[in-house]
Amino acid sequence: MAEKEVNVKVRLRTDSAVNWLTKNPVLLKGEVGVEDDTGRIKIGNGKSSWAVLPYFAVEMRKQEIIDCFFPVGTVRVTAEESNPGDSLGGEWEQIRAEDASTLFYWERKK
Repeated sequence: MAEKEVNVKVRLRTDSAVNWLTKNPVLLKGEVGVEDDTGRIKIGNGKSSWAVLPYFAVEMRKQEIIDCFFPVGTVRVTAEESNPGDSLGGEWEQIRAEDASTLFYWERKK
């Protein structure tokens, strides 16, 4: 499989709290919706409407957020040999690829 590096910008879906409730959309699984007037966030599950989804808990500690997005066993691919734990937290172990790839594979252990 050919490798290709793509520069992208990620834009989160935003609207006012009132508009979110009025439109009451179903967010895609993993899609992030932001109330631009309150700063509160919800993450879609692909099934539940906006009104039913819980707010993403901003009181969560960094480690709890990391655990949500990068659970133990997650494999992360990087273009540089820098341990994801340095920026994300958690314990990551480098996995040696069988091919002579220039990519680096890391598995979260704790």
